[in-house]
Amino acid sequence: MSRMKLMAGSCFAMALALLAWGCAGTAGKGAPLNATTGQHPANWIQVHYAEYAKAPDQCRTCHGSTSDPAQAGGISKVSCFSCHTNGGMNHPAGWADPSQHGRLGAQAVPAVTQVIGGTVVNGSGFAYCTKCHGPNYTDGLAVSCKSCHTKAPHPDAPWRGATFTSPSHVNTNGGNAPACAQCHTNGANSSLKPVTPAPAGTAPGCFNNTLCHGTSF
Repeated sequence: MSRMKLMAGSCFAMALALLAWGCAGTAGKGAPLNATTGQHPANWIQVHYAEYAKAPDQCRTCHGSTSDPAQAGGISKVSCFSCHTNGGMNHPAGWADPSQHGRLGAQAVPAVTQVIGGTVVNGSGFAYCTKCHGPNYTDGLAVSCKSCHTKAPHPDAPWRGATFTSPSHVNTNGGNAPACAQCHTNGANSSLKPVTPAPAGTAPGCFNNTLCHGTSF
């Protein structure tokens, strides 16, 4: 091998090492990075937003802007907008509209962020909201849900009607029952009570006497 090729190879290796070191050094403890491969851990897609919320700059150092798609990519050449196509790193525009976040919260089947066939599929359901807003929706890294939902995490009564044109708990997906159970176990905070309380340890459900209803309305 010629001396020129050896020097070129050494320079290339050093450049890769500096790139990995640069990202690793600025990413900090919140954004683990393999200094050899320059990659995050295998589960990074599932957990990265919580770390981003703690210190957004640690992501921008390698991935560029998290608010302007034209300035995204950074030295890693991986844009956050390649996955976050709707609203960048935050919720999409108009998210405050209950028909948006209510639909993807209460009315959606609980799901986690995952990669399916190379495509990132965003999560949904109340359990997904807790990833950023905290188990009680007020103790997470993101803004407290109770900053808007000052009385309860649903509209004022009457919201129990069987209507699909306005907010109604009739539209709530049963998989979100554990979130309802935080306030309504055994009919708490409700005018409806189960006729026969469910046995201890019964998983929360809409029609099994754990919340407000038995086998029917």
